[in-house]
Amino acid sequence: MRRVSAAFLDGLLAVPFVIPALVVLFLGPAEPTSCTGIDGAESVCDVPTEGTIALSSALFAAGLLVYLVIYIRLLGRGATWGRGAVGYRIVDAGTHESIGTGRAAGRYLASILSALPCYLGFLWPLWDGEHRTFHDMIVGTRAVRR
Repeated sequence: MRRVSAAFLDGLLAVPFVIPALVVLFLGPAEPTSCTGIDGAESVCDVPTEGTIALSSALFAAGLLVYLVIYIRLLGRGATWGRGAVGYRIVDAGTHESIGTGRAAGRYLASILSALPCYLGFLWPLWDGEHRTFHDMIVGTRAVRR
């Protein structure tokens, strides 16, 4: 449950990094265009301009990149904001030391593999004796309580 709570908190903490993109998208310049409703009625609605969409997309990508850099650096030191809040760290499986930025980036990429087979890699700790996910096994890490 701690891992789920930490992932949820880390996800919530990503939101402020994409708010500028949402502000531009919803409050930026728009142009009127013809829209058809569900009932088939024609109306005029405002649609963001191509420039607004391009700027919003760039801001979203930049915000996501900044968040991921911060997330991976924190993970390399042992704990992200969410993990710190729920009281556990990610450490080397053998030495119990912090894993560093490179392995943290590898662990993040390996977590994509954990999601591929119907999130089985994330569920694996439920029946694994060492409570490790697929991405923990791939990069040689484990989650420990503080």
